Amino acid sequence: MLNPWYKIARECVSIRKNVLRADMCVFIDDEKAFANTGFLNSTIKSILTSAIIKGLDIVGILTNTSPSVGIKAQKMAIEQQMDIVVIPGQTYTCSGKEQLYVYKLNKPLPPNLSIDKACELAHKNNGYVIAANISKRQADVLERLQGSVYAPDAVEIFNAKTGGYRNLDIEYFKFVSSGATSANDLENLNAFTLVDRKDAVEMKLLDENTGVDYVPKYLKPKKGVV
Repeated sequence: MLNPWYKIARECVSIRKNVLRADMCVFIDDEKAFANTGFLNSTIKSILTSAIIKGLDIVGILTNTSPSVGIKAQKMAIEQQMDIVVIPGQTYTCSGKEQLYVYKLNKPLPPNLSIDKACELAHKNNGYVIAANISKRQADVLERLQGSVYAPDAVEIFNAKTGGYRNLDIEYFKFVSSGATSANDLENLNAFTLVDRKDAVEMKLLDENTGVDYVPKYLKPKKGVV
């Protein structure tokens, strides 16, 4: 007996998602910058919709002071059954001026920590850390910290919004990001990182089966229809 078309389609989706498109640096303003909750929610939805149109599987939503907006985006994606994984985060400037993207925390890091203390505290709370805009001196520091809880998990080597490729000869996972600040930016900036599913799972950016058996809304039976 021939396989039904939908079973084959699901297998194709699973194969496609063995390699994921990730953009870990998409900015949304802090909550206080929005006139009301409706405007904030509309902005979040526009950015998530653009991320899906762009073909992203993982998107990191960053704000400057708190992960709260990213957490709202993560909840929206889950509640509205969007085919995308949202990783909430915040930007962070260390006491030594190193720039970090800190993800998966429920509350912001305290200010003015050194890079080793910031990474240590993030990891104690199951966070994920990407170091950005790395100088040669900072790369030397990261090389010495590598493999410890005091080191970031990855580095950003290119940000399409700010430009400037960082040719870093250090053994960290390397991300390319859009740095988008709006839905239009996200669609127009052709920058993302291809990540093997097994690597994304190992980095704890998603669970092992996330997205494998995703069923689009238009293929789900409507209520009351047999």
